[in-house]
Amino acid sequence: MKILKTTLVLALLLMLAPTNASAQDNTVFTVTTWKITIPENGSQAELASLLEEFQKKVVLPNDKIISERAMRHLSGSDSRDLVFVTEYANWNDVEAASVKQGELINSAWKTENDRDAFFKKFNKYFVMHTDEMFSGLSNLDKK
Repeated sequence: MKILKTTLVLALLLMLAPTNASAQDNTVFTVTTWKITIPENGSQAELASLLEEFQKKVVLPNDKIISERAMRHLSGSDSRDLVFVTEYANWNDVEAASVKQGELINSAWKTENDRDAFFKKFNKYFVMHTDEMFSGLSNLDKK
C-alpha cells in the first residue's frame, strides 16, 4: 500500500513538473474572485474610485506584474463577482510582486492612519474572496 501511495505521488509530481524549457518559461496567473457588496454607507461610484486609486498607486507601478485584467460579473445567478486575473513572468515574481505591493502601499499612504482609513473604506465592499494560481500554456494562446 505504501509503495502504491508513493508511486501515485511521484506520478502526480511528474505530470505537474515542466517537461521542457519552454514549459518553464510559461507565465503564471493568479485569479482572485471577490464577492462584493454595496453597503448603505457606500456607492458604486466610491467602489470604482477606490479600485482606480489602488490600481494607479499599487498595481500599475509594480514592475513584477506583466498585466492585470479586472472583470465584473455580467450574467448568471450571482452578480457579486469581481475577478482580477494577474499575470507574472514566473513563480518567483508572484512573491516578489507581493513584497513590492507592500512597499507601494506604504509609499502611497504614508502613515498607518492613512492606510487604515483607505482600507477601511476599501474593505467595506468585499464580503469574501478566493485565490487560484495557474500556469500559462503559451502554445494554446490566441495572439
